[in-house]
Amino acid sequence: MEDDALAPADQPPGVPGDARRPARVTAGGTEGEADLVVAADGLRSAARALLLPGHPGPRYSGFTTWRTVVPDPGRPVPAGETWGRGALTGVIPLTGGRVYLYAAALTPPGGRAADGDERAELLRRYGDWHRGLVDLLHSADPAAVLRHDAWELADPLPALHGGRVALLGDAAHAMTPFQGQGACQALEDAVVLAHALAGAAVTGALAAYTAARLPRTTAVTAGSRRVGRLVGLRAAPAVALRTPSSRRPAGCPNGRPSGPRRRCWTGGRRRSGRPARRPVSRGRPGPPRSG
Repeated sequence: MEDDALAPADQPPGVPGDARRPARVTAGGTEGEADLVVAADGLRSAARALLLPGHPGPRYSGFTTWRTVVPDPGRPVPAGETWGRGALTGVIPLTGGRVYLYAAALTPPGGRAADGDERAELLRRYGDWHRGLVDLLHSADPAAVLRHDAWELADPLPALHGGRVALLGDAAHAMTPFQGQGACQALEDAVVLAHALAGAAVTGALAAYTAARLPRTTAVTAGSRRVGRLVGLRAAPAVALRTPSSRRPAGCPNGRPSGPRRRCWTGGRRRSGRPARRPVSRGRPGPPRSG
């Protein structure tokens, strides 16, 4: 491999290298040496398994997520979330009037809509929630609804590097989507890694990368998991206690609440004026992806 070359590897490094010897990788079908390997190979990272064979790996969070982009509904759609018992939905306005719509629910892994129509599955699950949400669901293209189980690295890695290999993104800290931080943390990884490598020996730079990023990503992953626990509450007494403690109420997006079990928050009170006891609409954007 030529000096200063940047090439995608075909498989994880065969040898991670150390301070005295380079890593050995295969790129373009040819085995060669590399001063640095950046492994951003996702949730089920082969590079992570090579570096940390004793780590338990990803664990199912209990949630399945859906996401889609809805065409311009012809009216303003404020960003917000609506929480139910073991489920949530959220909307984020995009350019051109389009709306990003996402949902999450406690359900066993590996499931799919029985009829193959995930929009119909969303309507079955959320069709008695508030009218604004239901209207958006009806306007979604069934073929454009994505469904993914949410997996996470619930056990933090002892380090985000090994030898001359740096783990980045989901390979290093896959997390649940409840704070919308998965891609954000991968970008932070890249910036911090580049800064650490500037003018420093690779092995020392990778140690600095782990020192800077591991506490941060561990805290963000744990925070997202805590939010997921709140979303996952199903028992009526627990939901009643959760709702008044939720932060940043945003009111019902695009419509009054409907249905016997769903409520949106407006200024910390139900529309009836009594303290909110049911699902809450929040102003914080949420799940953009799942592993």
